[in-house]
Amino acid sequence: MMNNGELAKEKISNALLDVFKTFSKLDRKNRDYGIGEPLFHSEIHTLNEIKEHEGIHITALAECCGVTKGAVSQVLKKLEQKGLIAKERDVRNQSRFILKVTAKGEIAYARHLEYQDRFKRTVVELLRDAPHDKVAFAKNFLIRVEERLNQW
Repeated sequence: MMNNGELAKEKISNALLDVFKTFSKLDRKNRDYGIGEPLFHSEIHTLNEIKEHEGIHITALAECCGVTKGAVSQVLKKLEQKGLIAKERDVRNQSRFILKVTAKGEIAYARHLEYQDRFKRTVVELLRDAPHDKVAFAKNFLIRVEERLNQW
């Protein structure tokens, strides 16, 4: 039988799982990032990786995203059809392509950053009046949770 302290900790675990589920549901929603058509989760995150690693090639992108080259190629095809990225032959290695974000892709990328900033502002606002030691505890707790999850 659990004591009150253990029950409270289990409730925190349940609340954290609920936050993860809600965030995952929100993050996976198709969104129009200012380009007139919705993008899937995999598309905006792939676009984000290309923008942050300008000139990346397909194999390295697959490694960054933790997926196969086949899977990343399918997403790239959709991004290219939507006019968000361009493939160019690598001048140093003609057998591979490098990836670049187009002007339209830049708009989607900027809107995605705005979406992330909105989340950050929400967290800052919720923590505005919290004492420094409690904020530090929460930060360390979340870091430790992530570290443990990465060990699974």
